[in-house]
Amino acid sequence: MRKGLFYIAIAAVLGGCSGQDVHEIAPEQSGRMPVLFSVGNTETIVTRASASYMPRDGRFVCSMFFHAGATDTNDSPFYTGAPSSDITMTTTWLKINNATGNAVYWNRLYDNSVATDMFGFDETAKCLYWQNRKNHVFLALADYNKLDTDDGSDSGTLRIYPDVTEKNRNKYMLAYDLTRGDKTSMSQQPDPIQALETAHPTGYTPEANRVRLFFKHQFSQIQVNLKNAKDASVEIDESLIEKVELLGVSETGYVAYCIEPDGTVPATVAETVNVDDPKYAATKRDNPFGSSFNMFVRSTPATGYLKSFEAIAFGTLQAIRITWKESDAQDAVKHVATFKGLDATHKSLTSGRKYIYNIELRRSLIAQVTVQIAPWETDDTDYQADGTIQD
Repeated sequence: MRKGLFYIAIAAVLGGCSGQDVHEIAPEQSGRMPVLFSVGNTETIVTRASASYMPRDGRFVCSMFFHAGATDTNDSPFYTGAPSSDITMTTTWLKINNATGNAVYWNRLYDNSVATDMFGFDETAKCLYWQNRKNHVFLALADYNKLDTDDGSDSGTLRIYPDVTEKNRNKYMLAYDLTRGDKTSMSQQPDPIQALETAHPTGYTPEANRVRLFFKHQFSQIQVNLKNAKDASVEIDESLIEKVELLGVSETGYVAYCIEPDGTVPATVAETVNVDDPKYAATKRDNPFGSSFNMFVRSTPATGYLKSFEAIAFGTLQAIRITWKESDAQDAVKHVATFKGLDATHKSLTSGRKYIYNIELRRSLIAQVTVQIAPWETDDTDYQADGTIQD
């Protein structure tokens, strides 16, 4: 997905799948309470010391789904047919205004030259209000790599793919481009984060009914760390390692933007790589898995390693291919080593997980691979491997 505010773009679509969007009126006229939000980046309870709040000026879109029928209960479905026909929901835009994750309602273009009210809300912003005492579902989306930079002007980047997969009954998904293209760092890749919370009003003040949203990364992060093998069969420096590629990973990922009738949200899914696609014909002999993602060099290698690479990816990681040469001479021997010994646990990439592959290089071969799978939120840790996989 190229630059632009995907969560601004989806708002028009979210409104489009709303059969009964709520007409909001000022709280002083209605007596209803606005829903207040606190926002974190992890699933840590907000009162814990380790809670990680979304940074100040972080932006996201949030939709609220609720039961509107006179005879509805908490067990009633939120809709009974296609979402576009009878779902009851409303959508708005918010941003963080302090260091502890407090969210305020804002305009869809994130124009800061506006008047604010007693809550710090943009006075013209659309607010969410509790509609009744039944359960409400809040579904929020943002791009973690563009939390405070997008202006909402590039709404044309949205692509909708109905019937993406049989696994998703809802069929309403946002598509993200997971190819490298002209990107030069992992920070330029799409990194959708999603929060889902079910809540109902329990008190008589807005603060007593604050909703706490905890966002999770929807794709996976891969890190590959390289060093010389212990047997000293090669002694290369980092400049001789040319690239690391992820083979077989998906080129498009899909994130749901509407809920299921029971209030859950469909899982994030990856488009299957069709190895028979003509676009892979020229490289099929060297790469039978079809797709290839050329990873980004990490600015600082992991402790004890020559060079580290990183990327956001999703789908099935079939193999890791490493290209390096023995010296900086013009006629130096070039080696291309492909590690294919990934088991199902390490092939199937899971949302919100970070996969760290520590690899030792031997002449023309990969000597050893150790791997760790950890929560993505612990990005800045130098991991100790907890398993070894052999080719």
